[in-house]
Amino acid sequence: MGRPKAGKRHDGAVIFVTGPTGTIGSALLPQLADRGVAVRALAHSPASRDRLEALGVEAVDGDLDQPDALSGAMEGCDRAFLLSPAHPHQLAREQGAIDAARRAGVGHVVALSVMGASRSAPISFARGHAEIDEHLMASGSAWTVLRPSGFMQTHLLPVATVGGDGSWYGMTGDGACAYVDAGDVASVAASVLTTPDHAGAVLELTGPAALTQPEAAGVLGEVLGHPVTYLDVPAEQFRDNLMGAGLPRWIADDLVALYRTIRDGHAATVTNTVEQVTGRPARGYRQVAEAHRDDFAPA
Repeated sequence: MGRPKAGKRHDGAVIFVTGPTGTIGSALLPQLADRGVAVRALAHSPASRDRLEALGVEAVDGDLDQPDALSGAMEGCDRAFLLSPAHPHQLAREQGAIDAARRAGVGHVVALSVMGASRSAPISFARGHAEIDEHLMASGSAWTVLRPSGFMQTHLLPVATVGGDGSWYGMTGDGACAYVDAGDVASVAASVLTTPDHAGAVLELTGPAALTQPEAAGVLGEVLGHPVTYLDVPAEQFRDNLMGAGLPRWIADDLVALYRTIRDGHAATVTNTVEQVTGRPARGYRQVAEAHRDDFAPA
């Protein structure tokens, strides 16, 4: 891969973004553009390159499995936002990207982690993120770690049953989670990437209230104008449902472990970090449900 040209500068910084076309990345890019900063983003395919360039972003080919080449892609960038999708090699990928950023002279890395990240966590991706976070903190670069709770947008997954007979299957019982809007996570990332504040901070991000799945189903039913019924099922059945929907076993196992954590009451923590960083309150569940009302329309 050839050395990329430097993006044009506005505030004197170029920000490098991985995962630019996912749920968080696609919300982050417009916010960075609104702030007038130059962005370079990692493109994994011709389609993603076209999408990025249409947004006025400098797209550069790269692969998280090739950290040496990634250093060249990051050269000339001052800050980086690190995000990668769930993958069996996520730990090695993100640690390699952190090392690449250090070699390229990136001064500040903002990494997306997960609330509850710990080497002793019952969920494998929370254990993996703990190791990634530790690697970043020891890298020698300035760092900020974002640890969101569960995303409200994951509730778009059961659109077929919710939009069909109004059924919503889960296994969290009456356990509550302070779900956060993915757009708010992107807003926090944009603020941290474009201000001198929050270096060396671990920011736990949640929505404004903890909701149980039955409560969330009630709100969603009100927004959609028809009842939505939450149906709690045994863990094995839920795992089978996830795998039947096409998820690999290792992701299904992690989701079962996550929902057990919620069921046991370990995900109800509420923070006001979104408001502290962005200056506005975190979006509530009803706001996000209303924004996605059309996603639940019957096919």
